[in-house]
Amino acid sequence: MTVSPKAAKKLAAVRDLSAVLIFVLLVFFGARAVMNAPFFQKERLTRREASEDISEFFARIEKTRPARPEGPAPAGYAAMRAEAEAAAAASLDEFGRIPVKDLAYILYRYGASFGDGATRLLWQPPRKWKDPELKFPPFTVAAVKGKFTIGKALNPSLAGAELLEVNGVPFPRLISPVLERVSGETQRRREFLFCRDQAFWWDFSRLFAGAPALEVKVKSPGGKPYTRKLDAVTAGEFRRLAARPAAPERMLYAQKKIAWLNVTDLAYSRSGRKGYARFFRELKEHGIEDLVLDLRDSSGGDPRAADLLLSYLAGTPGNGPDDAFAGTARLLTGPGTDSAGAYFAARFRELKAGETLGAATGGMPGHFCSPKEFKLSNSGIPYAAASRYCAAPGADGSPVAPDVALTEALLRPHGDVQAFLLDRIAKARAGK
Repeated sequence: MTVSPKAAKKLAAVRDLSAVLIFVLLVFFGARAVMNAPFFQKERLTRREASEDISEFFARIEKTRPARPEGPAPAGYAAMRAEAEAAAAASLDEFGRIPVKDLAYILYRYGASFGDGATRLLWQPPRKWKDPELKFPPFTVAAVKGKFTIGKALNPSLAGAELLEVNGVPFPRLISPVLERVSGETQRRREFLFCRDQAFWWDFSRLFAGAPALEVKVKSPGGKPYTRKLDAVTAGEFRRLAARPAAPERMLYAQKKIAWLNVTDLAYSRSGRKGYARFFRELKEHGIEDLVLDLRDSSGGDPRAADLLLSYLAGTPGNGPDDAFAGTARLLTGPGTDSAGAYFAARFRELKAGETLGAATGGMPGHFCSPKEFKLSNSGIPYAAASRYCAAPGADGSPVAPDVALTEALLRPHGDVQAFLLDRIAKARAGK
């Protein structure tokens, strides 16, 4: 087809304009990426700059976060701001400046003081895994029903022991300055988040900095207390201990007609809605009879997404999605089940959609939600503030307890939760 000279001229103009637009966009986004790179961020602030950021932080939260349904905010914003400015003043160096990291450490505490998981600091420094400083313990920590146990350890004999003291200090007291900086609704939730993100918290808090040797007091699974002297390790050594295997989003055991869905974020988005529709369509195609919903590390999202997922379990053709699941559903919960995840657990129980197993939720069904993200003007520290309150679905707004508590004794014959659930499903089908 022959293009007329006039049309060819217009096409050339469109091409040139498109090229200019693409170039401008590349320059804009490239420059923004460079300016936001860690290498170009401020490392220290003057007292005035820190004071401005602190004022901006509290003003933004006061404007964005709704009042508590049962009463006023936990403390006056002016009082909290004055405390934060006093703490920043105490951290000034001889030149009257404060490291951005120190200001973030101060603001982490006040972000967590609101007692919800949505209002929190988002700042984290680049992880320097090659840092040779000995400031990490030679073991990982797990929180189990208010007790702290040793997970993986360079000395395998310590694994599973209850951690009582470190350097003569009871472990809960040792980490209390860290836990008060972890944003969460309940103590169990904060302990869970500390253990989940402990590589960051050990580095950020520097609890063991300058102490290359640690004396730990533990209690063996048999109840015998004893002490051990251990050497602290570097970030790289701790990373190998703390590495978590990526949990699969979903698993289909087509031959056994069992499916497992790991829900870490109940995001209400177009892609999320399409993903659920695709997943439940696949369950129908494979004739899946039993579904396990794993919300043990579900810490974000929107109650609307929880209701959408529930509609696939409680709905029926003509009254819900066309591919609503008609089989048996089981829900796994724990201290990591927060915000929309806790709301889902409450609705799941209210609708009698299936059996709940695990541990009580770390969050409340009624919770502060819809966080909006901001960045402080001088330091560039990012943070989030809840913008609304999502009410609990029923009258009881307390953490949701499971129908079956998955205790260590219950799981021991099976090895892990997955093997236990597969065995439980097989027995239920056999009528045992």
